[in-house]
Parts: sequence; C-alpha cells; structure tokens
Amino acid sequence: MPLTAKFVPNSTVLSPSAQTELALHVSNLEPTQQLVQLISSGDLTDHVVLASDSITLEPGETFVVPVTIDPGPTLAAGTHSPTIELTADVGNTSATAKVEVMAFADHSVALVPEQSKSPSSGRHVIEVGNLGNVPVTVELLADSLESEISLDVDTPITVTPGEMGEVAVRATPIAKFWNGPSRNHDFIVRTTGSDGRTAELPGIYEQRPRIPAWLGPAALGAFTALLIGAVIWVAWLQPWVRDTADDAAAEAIELDRLAMEERIEELEAAAAEAEELPLGRPTDLRLVASPAGGNAASDSDTVRRAMTLSVTDIVFQNPTGAVGTVTLLRDDDILLESELANFRDLDLHFVAPFVFDESSEVTLLVDCLTPGPGQSECTVGASLVGFIDEAD
Repeated sequence: MPLTAKFVPNSTVLSPSAQTELALHVSNLEPTQQLVQLISSGDLTDHVVLASDSITLEPGETFVVPVTIDPGPTLAAGTHSPTIELTADVGNTSATAKVEVMAFADHSVALVPEQSKSPSSGRHVIEVGNLGNVPVTVELLADSLESEISLDVDTPITVTPGEMGEVAVRATPIAKFWNGPSRNHDFIVRTTGSDGRTAELPGIYEQRPRIPAWLGPAALGAFTALLIGAVIWVAWLQPWVRDTADDAAAEAIELDRLAMEERIEELEAAAAEAEELPLGRPTDLRLVASPAGGNAASDSDTVRRAMTLSVTDIVFQNPTGAVGTVTLLRDDDILLESELANFRDLDLHFVAPFVFDESSEVTLLVDCLTPGPGQSECTVGASLVGFIDEAD
C-alpha cells in the first residue's frame, strides 16, 4: 500500500480522567509528495485530539503525529477503539488503537430543598449525580427522628455515568392544625451507594397551619372597609338625604362630610403607602461564565452609584452537566458556593435578601473541573431577581 499508518503502541490502559498520548506513524511509500488529511472516528471521537489534521510527506518519508486521548471522568469503562482515517491522492487508509478504560465508581447526593413549607405535606428531592464511569445504584432510608410525621421515599435509584437522577421524598404530618405558629419537623435521609459511599442528608419540614397567618389581617381589613362604608352611610349620606330641608342640619352634615372625606383620604394614603414595595423597583440580572476544562472564569456586574440592589431569588443553571464549583460573590465576600455536579438547575429563595450597596460588584465565578459530555467548556449561568432602589 502506498500510504500506511499505525499506532505505536497500538494499545493502552487508562484510568478515568488520565490523559495519554499515542504516536501515529504515517509513511509515504509513493515516489511523489503526498498531502494527507487526518480525521478522528470510532467510539472515542469526542475524546481524541490530533496534533495536526493534515501533513505533507515527501517520497519515502515517515512522520509521527501525536494523538492525545482524554477519556474524562465519566467515559464508560471497557474497551474502546479510537480510529484515525487518512486520505491522500494515492488512496485512503486508517489506523486503530485499543484503549482499555478502567472502572471508576463515584457519586454525589444532595437534598433539595433542605427545608420545605406546607400545611399538608413537605416535598423534597434527592439529587444523585454519577461522577464515575460505571452505573451507580443508591439505596435511600428516611428517618423522621420523631413520631409526628411519616416519610415516603422511592428507593433504590440507578444512575448512568455522567447523568443526574432524582428521588422524591415526601414528609406528611400525622396530625394537622388550624392555626398557631408553624412547627418544624427534622428528618434525615441516609444513602448508601454501590460504590461504597454513604451520606446523611438532614432536612426540615415546616408544618404550617391550615389557616394562613395573613387571613386574619385580611379579614380585619375587609371588616374595616365595611365599617368605614357603614359609617359614611350612617354619618353622612343618610342624614344628608333626610335633613336637606333643615339648613342648620345641612350645615352640620356638610362639616361632618368634609371631616369624613379628610379621614378617607388619610386612610387611602396609608393604604397606598402600605402597598408600595419595601425594597424598590423589581429588577433582574443574568451572569454567565464558560471556562474551559481545568480553568476558571467569571462574569460580574456593578451596582450603579446612589443605588442599592436587594437579591431575593437566585437560580443557578448547569445545563450541560459540568463538574466543578460555582461561587457567588459580593466584592471579595463569598455569599454562595456549590458543586456543579450536585445540580442541573438550582433555585434559591430568601426571606432576607442579599443586599449590594452602591458600586458593589456582583460576581459569578465558575471553576471548571470537567465539562459535560461532548462539551469543551463548563457553561454555567445565574439568574438573579430582586429590587433596585435609591441608596439612603
């Protein structure tokens, strides 16, 4: 054959995430110069990097092309056959290597949310991320730590390499109550994986009364409105209609009417003030960082002068299933930090907001350990929702 190619060595054994370099020897046996194009194929196409995708060979010349194989942490264990297709004017050929990827089992677990709130039942999810290259099976056991709630959890769950699985956890109170303060019920979900890893995930179900706390003030407000209407009718409209013929009574009624109008205006002004948002105008902000594997990148935004930003809701997005960490900072202070492998999408809601004063910097920092399957970067976003207001 006028064009030949072979790997040296033609087989290797790899640990997960361990790169290796093979040498592809390409020889031109033709008496003429040849331009050779190289294309990766086979079942490791996304994990093979060629030092060059084209070479020029003189007659009788042999050239060595470095070929890097990066299996990543979640490439399925077993035997793989990376292939390089070579094309030249004198014909086509190919070279195939044998790569044995060793088995590696690892997983992560997280309880989302850590605290639920409901008068009827609390709903949680156990997120199981497979960080290895073989399927992992996780057994779950929920313990209520008390006799006031019952826990229902689906078990076991099996997750394929590089994927995220979810198991529903439901906390149901034995007895419900109509009013009064909320009651917290602690529980623990214990997990045992087929890789030998165990974990304890504490959670809280906040049992709320069946009659919401706001119902009383709302009923009082409605009663107050009806009372004002009745007072207006009794003290103004009805006497005014009946006593229009009496000039002295009409004058007194007019004075009462003016006083009542003034009082109504005061009440309306107080109601309008109460309806104003306490934190300012609603606003939103999105930050996105896309570092390559083994690198870190950030995206930031600065609060305008004479303004204050209050963040009440944050949603982290990891749509490609990247592995690494994501951090939210206020200037140099770390506010939140999470493993990317623990979630695809993670929403956080706060009773007390994160406050960013004027000229403060909101920063999303992403440290990319391993991009998601078929990706070269860890693309991570954060959507922040809150309020913007003038600084005091």
